[in-house]
Amino acid sequence: MAMAMRRKERLSAWLRFLVLALLVLIVFLPLVSMLMTSLKRMDELYKIPARVFPESMVWENYALAWTMVNFGKYLINSIILTLLYGVPAVMSSCFAGYAFSRFQVRESRALFLLVLSTLMIPAMVTIMPFYMTMSKIGFVNQRILWLFWGISGIPFIIFLFRQFFSTIPTSFEESARMDGAGRFQIFFTIMFPLVQTGVIVASIFAFQWSWSEFLMPVLFFSDEKSTLAVKIALGYSDVKETVLYNIGMAGILYYTLPLVIVFFALQKRFVAGLLAGGLKG
Repeated sequence: MAMAMRRKERLSAWLRFLVLALLVLIVFLPLVSMLMTSLKRMDELYKIPARVFPESMVWENYALAWTMVNFGKYLINSIILTLLYGVPAVMSSCFAGYAFSRFQVRESRALFLLVLSTLMIPAMVTIMPFYMTMSKIGFVNQRILWLFWGISGIPFIIFLFRQFFSTIPTSFEESARMDGAGRFQIFFTIMFPLVQTGVIVASIFAFQWSWSEFLMPVLFFSDEKSTLAVKIALGYSDVKETVLYNIGMAGILYYTLPLVIVFFALQKRFVAGLLAGGLKG
């Protein structure tokens, strides 16, 4: 009986391993394909039958990917815009999440549902009215637009912060209030440090959304102030307007590297934050 149970456990463990290995293969297959394409010559991309591995590694593609679109300049542009958007977006969403969690007024539930309902509105519906409004104000081709865009908050992150703050006992605030602490002092000295995991989760989301944004930079910025997302999509072609897919894939690998570094550096805190409090409710 014990031998049969052990065999079943080993079989179950092997089945789980095979399923996980298959899922990992499915996830990483596009990345492997992108890497292999970035190391091929252009003529290899059109050979039939197609080959997975290049005949010879063309590392020069990576040098061309950096120089063809002035990668360093647009990398700095993307970092500036990501910080201009990400920091105020996280802080304003944190304030809003705290308010929805703690200020129990009659209209709070309706307002919270209104905020969440904006998640269902496609960006294409609001982008042109937003552009016309910003054009009249004079914010087109101005980086300060990203600051105000961030201050407006992110509905999904507001929801996350509300869930985080809801898990913190109100007794912490009551004790501080009895000691004479004000609302802002309570927030910055007690509440904000207790949701640092939520701040990391929100920062990763805000960084990823701003870093990969394409439509807003295309509409609002000239070529000089544009971002990597735009330049990579439009910049890798020759004089005949032929898209250089191999060099483009090398540029995409450069482009995704910051996202990979940020995620893996904060992976444990990110997963722990989602499991510990972000999705409780």
